[in-house]
Amino acid sequence: MTLQRLPLAIHTNVAELLDQLRAAGIAEFGEGASFLRRERKGRFYWYVRSRQTQGERPERYLGLETPDLLATIERAKSVKGAAEGRRLLVRSLRAAGLHAPDERTGRVLNALAQAGVFRLRAAVVGTVAFQTYGAALGFLLPSQAVRTGDLDIAQDYGISVTIDDGLDRSFLEVLRAADPTFAPVPKLDPSKSAAYRTPDGYAVDVLTTSRHAGDEETSRLDALNTDATPLRFMDFLLRETVEAAVLHGDGVLVRVPTPARYAVHKLIISRKRSQANPKRRKDLEQAQALIHALAQDDPFALRDAYAEARDRGEAWRELLDQAVSLLPADARAVLES
Repeated sequence: MTLQRLPLAIHTNVAELLDQLRAAGIAEFGEGASFLRRERKGRFYWYVRSRQTQGERPERYLGLETPDLLATIERAKSVKGAAEGRRLLVRSLRAAGLHAPDERTGRVLNALAQAGVFRLRAAVVGTVAFQTYGAALGFLLPSQAVRTGDLDIAQDYGISVTIDDGLDRSFLEVLRAADPTFAPVPKLDPSKSAAYRTPDGYAVDVLTTSRHAGDEETSRLDALNTDATPLRFMDFLLRETVEAAVLHGDGVLVRVPTPARYAVHKLIISRKRSQANPKRRKDLEQAQALIHALAQDDPFALRDAYAEARDRGEAWRELLDQAVSLLPADARAVLES
């Protein structure tokens, strides 16, 4: 597989869009907002407290202290409305061939971002996440591997129950801000739902990490105010996530798994699907594309993720061996060297 590398100017524009989206996300808390630093178990976390309204000063979680977060906070203190500039950046990146979601998916992601879903450490997983990796890695990814008709959102169960913040309305209400026809799909217990559908079949599924072999049909994600389906291998995928820019409107800031973890996870999942499932082949196509991209720019991240997965036990190694045997020789060599 040969991937076309993007010009440096395009890659630079992606980085600029991300910087602007980060600052805009914090600046949206408005004038008069204050930033708070708190220590917990030897680590520092940042919060923003909005100006007082109706006798209250709402507080929102921003994240673990990092140099990037500190720089973003400083930039947000002086940033003003720059939506039109971001819109022009998005248009130029789409014109360069970078992938963007369909209109409805873009609206849904924007509604989720505005509500704080990604600030609360939830992540986009699945093909919509894969669409963002071309911009992040600086390559044009194969078009046949980016088509999808649904959206998967995942949050680590441990994060959801311990983070001291959450959505101010239900997950369903957030979705209905983008499309009022969304309705919950009930599980065996009709009071619970981890999936939401529109009448024409568009789907948003909420996923989480599996805690033990006898998981319930759903787990409650307190921070997202929804139920979620626990899945095996999801803890590996969500162990490391990064911010990414979705090319819709004036840009949407989301979180996605790191490309290396996504690639290895897809290798595993491809072997868990039935032979008749068309996603089985797409899983391998996506993994192969990311392996080739990472081999050129970040082979160590890929090998570390692959080694970690193999160290998780014999069942993991068997699934990986089956998947890797189906890859071209050059892709196998990257993983096994």
